[in-house]
Amino acid sequence: MIKKGDEIAAEKNLEISQKAIEISQKDIQIKQALLLGIEMGLKFKFGDEYAGLLSDISQIDDLKLLEAIASQIPQISSTNELREL
Repeated sequence: MIKKGDEIAAEKNLEISQKAIEISQKDIQIKQALLLGIEMGLKFKFGDEYAGLLSDISQIDDLKLLEAIASQIPQISSTNELREL
């Protein structure tokens, strides 16, 4: 059976949708891992002082910004410096 153009288009759209879902799920997993790393780093570095910051940071969806935050934790000396990022 030869597929019609609209059938082929529907299959391609389904494939694209599935790939978008996979990417979205991977982004969510990456964000969760970054947030866990950030939480651990802040807890070890600042103790309970970090708690208010974490709720703000968890609202960030930009993975590059979360990576930057995670990488800067060893260099910062106060939570105010982190807020400037």
